[in-house]
Amino acid sequence: MVSTAARRRARRLSNFCQSAQPASGTAVRGLQVSEKFPAQGYKDNVLSDCFADAQRYLLDHYLDVDRAHVLMLAEQGIISQEELATILRAVESLDVEAIRGAEYDGSVEDLFYFIQREITRGCGDSDVAGKLHTARSRNDIDVTIYRLYLRQQALDLLKVCGELHRVFLDLAAQHHESLMPAYTHTQPAQPTTVAHYLLAMAENTGRDISRLQHAYENMNLCPLGACAITTTGFPVNRHRVSELLGFTKPTRNSYGSIASVDYFTEQLGATAAMLINVGKFAQEFLLMAMMEFDVIRLPDGYVQASSIMPQKRNPVAIEHVRAIASKALGQVLGVMTSVHNTPFGDINDVEDDLQPLNFSAIRDAIRAVSLLAHSLAAAEFNLELLRERAESNYITVTELADVIVRQEKIPFSLAHRIVANCVKQSTAAKTAISYDMLQQAAKKELNRGLELSHQEFEDALSAENFVAVRTIYGGPAPTETQSALAEQRQAEHGNAEWLQRARTRLSDARLNLENTIRVVLEES
Repeated sequence: MVSTAARRRARRLSNFCQSAQPASGTAVRGLQVSEKFPAQGYKDNVLSDCFADAQRYLLDHYLDVDRAHVLMLAEQGIISQEELATILRAVESLDVEAIRGAEYDGSVEDLFYFIQREITRGCGDSDVAGKLHTARSRNDIDVTIYRLYLRQQALDLLKVCGELHRVFLDLAAQHHESLMPAYTHTQPAQPTTVAHYLLAMAENTGRDISRLQHAYENMNLCPLGACAITTTGFPVNRHRVSELLGFTKPTRNSYGSIASVDYFTEQLGATAAMLINVGKFAQEFLLMAMMEFDVIRLPDGYVQASSIMPQKRNPVAIEHVRAIASKALGQVLGVMTSVHNTPFGDINDVEDDLQPLNFSAIRDAIRAVSLLAHSLAAAEFNLELLRERAESNYITVTELADVIVRQEKIPFSLAHRIVANCVKQSTAAKTAISYDMLQQAAKKELNRGLELSHQEFEDALSAENFVAVRTIYGGPAPTETQSALAEQRQAEHGNAEWLQRARTRLSDARLNLENTIRVVLEES
């Protein structure tokens, strides 16, 4: 029996609808209004773009989800073998390229329904075709296909990061004894070697790879079977569809399977950290390529001439690295901003409108890293000029202060003051620091001269000696950079093996899926 309160609510709703809704097809201030879904404004501004994005990125993954799901339904006895064969034949007979090129006409809501309509036509029986959607929802389908696309991109990104890592190592291997100045606060600081410098970048890239691997492992979990958000009463086998699609295992909590976004925010976070490093590397190499620095030369294939200035040799490849990396980082920040305060559940804010920005960000990250690796692979360093600068600008005097401390047994602060006074005097006189100058500075501070010999003084100011004595773990001495290079080579090989295992898992799953379908169709 309908309560009085319910009747009042129904009457108010009816009155509201009658007063608020214009007649179907009429115009309000020039805008067409329709009660039929989809309205033109919604079709033009939402559905058409989402349909095109799904065609571009997700079509193949939709079909793989259909294949894996229907196989599992039959294996679990939820549908018959005859129904399985009928549905699979319809899926396999789809003209995928025609679907990929179809124009959106509003006859269905999205690509999911478009595909289901085509499968229904292929089955010739809507009742049979309708069983494909048993025990699933667009909710768990969508988050699954997003992961399927993102994980392939993630592996592609790991591949090019591995290439960049290898380029740094190959270059470093050539330059264990190649001196160069290290800079702090953009000023010459101390001598180091090209190998030491490049190994710092290699280690950065290695850590980026580790972060991206971890993000991939958290992403490669299968949400199928979560259905709307609480699973299903049907006896589905979530582990089976996970296996068929190459996932490591199913996601554990069905609510989180639908509501969580960290499967892509972690990936993008690791990507952002990597892009920041790439941007810093690009800035370094652009400065080094300036004529005022003139210490790195890119191969001819990565520079462009000027349309007016015949002498120009513009390092445009590195400029593009910086620009593309900045663009990708901006897209990452856009995604993070879009999702940070959205409800914890199924919500459009994190779906069709947003996912293409994820895909674009990672695609641009791949471009930036790959371009940097290719640009540097055959780069040449101006070793003579780098060595000259490693021996200039007083950048060896830290070692002179250290030698004084070790020999004279005085506090470093006092030795620092003695050497600093020498530098000031030398700068004012526009001459090099001399042994006599040092002794005079010492007498002012210590009331005595130093026991330091002239040869020890000369050695202390040698850039080559400066590097050679820094044999501490992590230092620039050739023995230490060779050891560090060996460690990084091991990491390089480990990363290559990790990537091969990940790709093999996906290719094996693909082969298993195809073979399982083939057997079903041959036996039907």
